[in-house]
Amino acid sequence: MLRFLFPLVSLAIAALSIAVELSERPADSPVCLHGGCRYDQIFATAATPATAAALLNEAPADPGIWCTYGEFLSSRGETDKAQAAFERALILGSGVSSVLMRVANFDFTHDRTEEGLHLAGQILAQTEEFDGIVFSYLGISGKPVSQLLGTAVPPAPRAARSWLGWVRSRGTDRDILDTWAWMKKNGFADEKSAVDTANALWQRKSYNSAQELWTEWLGPRSGDYPHPQLLANTRFQEAPNGTPFDWNFSPRAGVELVRRDGLEVRFSGRENLTSAGIQQFALVEPGRYRLAAQISADHLTTDQGVAFQIVDAENPGRLTVETKPLLGNISQSSASVDFTVPRGTQAIQVKLVRQASLKFDSKIAGTLHIYQISLNRN
Repeated sequence: MLRFLFPLVSLAIAALSIAVELSERPADSPVCLHGGCRYDQIFATAATPATAAALLNEAPADPGIWCTYGEFLSSRGETDKAQAAFERALILGSGVSSVLMRVANFDFTHDRTEEGLHLAGQILAQTEEFDGIVFSYLGISGKPVSQLLGTAVPPAPRAARSWLGWVRSRGTDRDILDTWAWMKKNGFADEKSAVDTANALWQRKSYNSAQELWTEWLGPRSGDYPHPQLLANTRFQEAPNGTPFDWNFSPRAGVELVRRDGLEVRFSGRENLTSAGIQQFALVEPGRYRLAAQISADHLTTDQGVAFQIVDAENPGRLTVETKPLLGNISQSSASVDFTVPRGTQAIQVKLVRQASLKFDSKIAGTLHIYQISLNRN
């Protein structure tokens, strides 16, 4: 008999628990006053000092309850009492990220910025879960980024790289550069961070800062770039690194790019192309320049061959020049163009282009081999 009785009793207890959990009871009801309601339900409805005290009596060692109590007091304008509750929560839950975050919310919204900044560093060191809101608080703290680094932003690779991502999208150029310098000094910088940061500065049109950051990161790997050589990877020996300061390969349909003793550009003969999807940016000043490429060609078809084009990266109407079109069979030789950069041009784009053919046999075939390409000031 007993083996049938125990399941029935258990079922009855479970049903009672569900009834207590789901039924809407006043916060000051006997059930709630004696611990029969969840604490978040109590404070989400009509909490009173009596129910709050009863709740704390039930679980005085729960830091989450102390946070909820502090939020309840804060909503009533009892700031001093709320602060005391949050301080108690910190004592009980100093290693719990969610507790730290709730206390930091109180600090940052009640003129306790220094206390909030101290907690920010602990939170970011413990978890990535609250990065967004913590970074937002840091952004409105009024503190220069240089004062946040190493404290509110802890000296740890994960937090540092996450913060760098945040300032790239929301901070100033100075914020980005200060963060990057701190990361390099502490050994937190990596290739991906360097690429992403150089690209972010370039998109902001901070061209010189972007190039300085990137060339400093490259160190000896940069060779004679950017002085005197204004193009990087001139022999295509390295795979593109993803910055504006290297070749970007975005091959179109009907084009195959192969790095071999330079770069082979193979046209399939199936497309009437206007671009081969090869480009690189360079920084310039007003003056005379020369672009020169060592090339050969094998059966480049149609009336419109390919050419190297230089355009102003911001305003092509200000500067656009091209080499002579390359057609047919060409033994290894030089293709070059001299041009003048006008005032107002800061950055140029070097790319391989082709004018679209209007003829019936308009689809280009054949191979262009680029052994080396250079850009220098005359």
